[in-house]
Amino acid sequence: MLSQQYTVNKAITVTANRDDIASLVTDLNQWPQWQPWEAVDPSIQFTLAEPSQGVGAHQFWDSRWGVGEMTITQMNDEGMSFNLLFNQEHIARGSIRYLNQGNDVEVICTLHGEVNTPIIGGYLALLSQYILNNTVKLALNNIKTHAQLTTTDKANATDDSQNGTSKS
Repeated sequence: MLSQQYTVNKAITVTANRDDIASLVTDLNQWPQWQPWEAVDPSIQFTLAEPSQGVGAHQFWDSRWGVGEMTITQMNDEGMSFNLLFNQEHIARGSIRYLNQGNDVEVICTLHGEVNTPIIGGYLALLSQYILNNTVKLALNNIKTHAQLTTTDKANATDDSQNGTSKS
């Protein structure tokens, strides 16, 4: 028997301000900037509920592969945790943490899930782990890009204002 559980654990080092990373992660309005699901599945449609940021933030999705929902369950200075429900039967818990590493921030995404489909659940768990490993890696790369650009833009704006110059 194959295990019906899966785990994904990916990390990336980002040269950015931790607050810029946190704002991308804890506000579901910001997720379209970095989440890769629309590239993976163009049929996916997201709906945000209120609140859309912080603990209790909630989103739903519908796609050709099924439906799902996500809720942010915990948040602190080092990250956030969330729950996922796929097709009313597959449950996952996850976290995105951001830890200072000198001038950099290590961003770590972890997912633990279980596929409860009888007979083929173990195979679906293997498939889920494979898809999520690749998708989480892409998401972390996107977070890195957006956070580093935001931090650089802020630094450039500060430098320009301190030098008495402005860009038009």
